[in-house]
This record gives sequence, C-alpha cells and structure tokens, in this order.
Amino acid sequence: MLAKKLDNAVWQEQQYTIEEVNIRQQQKKSDRHKLLRRRVMVVVAVVLATYMYSVWRSADMVHYGNEIIALQRKETQLINKNNELKIEVEQLKGPGRIIRFAERELGMSVARSNIYVKAGVAKNYNAPSVLASK
Repeated sequence: MLAKKLDNAVWQEQQYTIEEVNIRQQQKKSDRHKLLRRRVMVVVAVVLATYMYSVWRSADMVHYGNEIIALQRKETQLINKNNELKIEVEQLKGPGRIIRFAERELGMSVARSNIYVKAGVAKNYNAPSVLASK
C-alpha cells in the first residue's frame, strides 16, 4: 500500500511537473511574443521619429530657400535702383545742367570769349614758352 501511495504521489508529481513545464513553455512563448512586440514597437518608433525629423528638416529647407529667393529679388531690385541713382547723379553733375541752371534761374550767360584752358606745369624747361616767360 505504501508503494502504491508512493507511486501515486510520483505520478501526480510527474503530471504536475508536466503541467508546469507546459505552463512555463507557454509563458516563455508569450514572453518571446511580448519581447518581439516591444522590439517591433521600438523599431517602428525609431523609424517614425526619423521620418518626422526628415519632414521637419525638409520644411525648414523649403522655408529658408524661399527666404533666399526673396532676398535675391530684393538684392536685384536694390542693385537696379542703385544703378538708376548713379545715372541720375551723373546727369546732375554734368556741366550742361549747371549751365542751364545758371541761364534759367540766375539769368547768367556763358561768355565764350573768356573761356580759359588751364595748362599743366611744363617739365621741359627748354621749351620756348618757358624761356619766353623768364
């Protein structure tokens, strides 16, 4: 009888251990699935974050590109305006404008007989004009 009880106890223990083994195997499988799901979620999160970062950088690049284009247009406009102002300054500095202003506003006229030409300093002291003035 003792042998029978011992045999029953061993049999129940074996069944219990087989059930434990099955439960542990199922837990290991579920742990593996959980681990795999976590890894997949981490990879998806990293890919999504990388994608969002690249979209954000692309939007910044487009924004800065538009700013550069606007600044280049402004530069072209300012260069054109500067060239126009240079032309206007040259026109205002011209002797013809000064003569017209003097004739119209001040009533002056140009005396053609009193026009003098300034000569440079003669470096050749043997020239006849220099000798005549000595």
